[in-house]
Amino acid sequence: MPASLRRTALRTLNFAVVAVFIWAVQHYWGWGRLLTPWRHLTAAMTALAVLGMLASYALRALRVYLAEPDIPRGQLGQSLRLILVSNVFNLLLPMRSGEASFPILMRRWFGTDLSHAAGTLVWLRVLDLHVIAAIGVVCAARGWLGSGLATDAALAVAALCVAAPVAAHITRHAITAFLEKRPSRVSMLLLKAAKGLPRNTAGLLRDLALTWLGWGVKLASLGFIFAKLAGIPLSLGVLGAIGGDLSTVLPIHAPGGFGTYEAGVMILTTPAHDATAQLLAAAVNLHLLVLTTALVAGAFAWLAPGKKGNAEEH
Repeated sequence: MPASLRRTALRTLNFAVVAVFIWAVQHYWGWGRLLTPWRHLTAAMTALAVLGMLASYALRALRVYLAEPDIPRGQLGQSLRLILVSNVFNLLLPMRSGEASFPILMRRWFGTDLSHAAGTLVWLRVLDLHVIAAIGVVCAARGWLGSGLATDAALAVAALCVAAPVAAHITRHAITAFLEKRPSRVSMLLLKAAKGLPRNTAGLLRDLALTWLGWGVKLASLGFIFAKLAGIPLSLGVLGAIGGDLSTVLPIHAPGGFGTYEAGVMILTTPAHDATAQLLAAAVNLHLLVLTTALVAGAFAWLAPGKKGNAEEH
């Protein structure tokens, strides 16, 4: 399929999914009724959640800035711009195709080799899965996920994800040596990608700490808002926020996360709470908050004048 036709198909799919979502909300609730719960929240509560999300983006930017030497020192703001813009592409484009924006923007703004930038992206996603999997294991141990999700196979996969960052760091030199002994185009690309891994134990601990802190701030903020919207305990609110965010890091998700985000929220909350219309409406409202904040922040970041890094922005 030609590239232009693929782009047209993706745009059409985006519009179709959003249109169906808007129609479904109007048909089953009505937008006025759906947004009613926000009247019971103070402006300070909503602002706190938005600030929590923005703080999590800033921590992600700091993680990339400290880990990536291609980003000139003093350009933390440009790193934040990178995170916000790539986040919008990742939210709006289906099938994880938005992930490609990260290495492309790294090359465009900082002159980073694409393979190296892709390796950095993979490392960041490994860290994210590590956190989500660790939280999932704890939730399963407490019996919060129900027997359907807490299977032995699922726990085994989660345990592998939890151990992945440390395992990758420990085996990094052995993998690099193996690839260097077998020079080929593929091995050269993999060697460049391996440069995205932390170079020492201090770097590993720094990346882990920033990842946990960023996720902790975000999930606490969104969990608080979701609990208020749904009228449920804070612990269940955090579980719902985890489910929603887990849907955004899976290999496949709908454009904008419409439908898949709500499904993630409901899957983790319904084992401990009845699936009511109020709960589903709260999940939709939580998604709207996440999406609106990301889109507005991304739009400001895209329009903001950026400093030139190693490569000119054009």
